[in-house]
Amino acid sequence: MFKNLKSLIEELATDKSYVQYLKTKGVDRFFPENFFTLKTEQERLEAWENIEVKLKEIKDFNKVANPYYIGFGNPEADLLIVGQEKAFNAFNNPELMLYESINNSFQWSKIINNGDLSEINFDPRNPRKLHDEGRSGNHTWSKYSILTDAFYGISSCHENMKKHWNQNSRDTLFDKAFTTELNVTPAVSNSGLYLSKEREQLLSNPFFKDFKVVVFAIGSPEKGKKAQKVVSEIYEGIDFEVVSIGKYGKERDRYIAIATFENQVIVICNQLSGSSGWRNEHIVALGEKLRGLI
Repeated sequence: MFKNLKSLIEELATDKSYVQYLKTKGVDRFFPENFFTLKTEQERLEAWENIEVKLKEIKDFNKVANPYYIGFGNPEADLLIVGQEKAFNAFNNPELMLYESINNSFQWSKIINNGDLSEINFDPRNPRKLHDEGRSGNHTWSKYSILTDAFYGISSCHENMKKHWNQNSRDTLFDKAFTTELNVTPAVSNSGLYLSKEREQLLSNPFFKDFKVVVFAIGSPEKGKKAQKVVSEIYEGIDFEVVSIGKYGKERDRYIAIATFENQVIVICNQLSGSSGWRNEHIVALGEKLRGLI
């Protein structure tokens, strides 16, 4: 898996594909001319802080999100969780846009190629640094932690999410799993499913096919729904079996869709958040079911 990540990083080196994407979208104007030649993240931050965006440019500014964003956490974990999109407003949180989207492949390249953290301000292996105040029980990372605990048969990830971001116990969500997103553009609320050609190409990379289990927590898993169609594009038209993992609400079934691609178990479910009505016991049931399939 590490070999495949290194190969992916080499493909994305110097942000060449990203720069071409920005030009195609007509939003490269938001970046200083030398931005992608800067050697450290601090230099990038200083350049980024001088960018001015007018209100009428907000829609275009959202397009600068990096379609080659790789993800957060442990790239050698057994579990990969794919969410729908990053949950923040890019215009109101330009620092998050820089650290969590624009610079993501840049950060991984520094880690993979020389292991020198002095050149980055934000470590994608522990992305909690900018979110230490947002860890409520309904927070998506909290739900991911419950799933990860159940998958591994442990009880530490969810509890450790309550601790300060730099208290490294080595048993957090990001030590035990890897996370990424389907959509390119961040959004505070559900923006629907949109698999761009760049994201489809990236998620089809061998690196993402190495995880034992992939959970696409992106939308309704039932046959004929868009979530199945989108995931099938990544996995060459595979077929899913839809099963219930229990009742919720007014005795409605909580469904998931399961398929196997080569040696990988693939699951589709609704977004793992409080707003999607997930009860913790159903997340535990999902994790235990996945553990039994590998």
